[in-house]
Amino acid sequence: MRKSFVWGVMMAMIGICMAGCGNKERAGQYPANFDRIGDQGRVAYMMRMVSPDSLARFIIRGALGQVPGARIDTLAIATNYAYERLRGEQLEKFSAEYESLIEDLPLADKMHLYAMAGIEDPQGLGYRLGLEYLGSVRDERKSVADIEEELEEFRKACANDTDTYRRFMIGFKTVLRVDSGKDVSPEVYKKFAL
Repeated sequence: MRKSFVWGVMMAMIGICMAGCGNKERAGQYPANFDRIGDQGRVAYMMRMVSPDSLARFIIRGALGQVPGARIDTLAIATNYAYERLRGEQLEKFSAEYESLIEDLPLADKMHLYAMAGIEDPQGLGYRLGLEYLGSVRDERKSVADIEEELEEFRKACANDTDTYRRFMIGFKTVLRVDSGKDVSPEVYKKFAL
């Protein structure tokens, strides 16, 4: 009884300490004026503080609103600033991580990021996402249930933009028909290629 009480108190103290330390670290991670120095200023600061791969994660996650205390307002400005200033091995590390992160994003986040970057015209965005999605299905060995769940989340993210979702499905079905029988379970082809 006494042992379990002591154990419980210790675990509670560790939990409180971890929560407190996490908040202090998060709050003290950026300078006081970080929200006012603009995207280029934020990227310049992070370039001095972190490795190139961490910088890539900061830019992408910041653009998606996933970095507490920091944001990236214009993805193109932040990304171009890094590409223009990094050289050699640093540029290679940044670029490889940046591309890998984009590739691994859930569909909804990838759609938002592509739209922010302006790398695809709005009409072609859905087609591009659909064509690229097969790589994710193959690499992660997604089941029909996994795909259905992700497509439902993507449909919700599209909200009133039913055209993007429709174009995505056209792209996905097209690449499945062309790829038919290669490295993806037959159930996936049966369910989504028809």
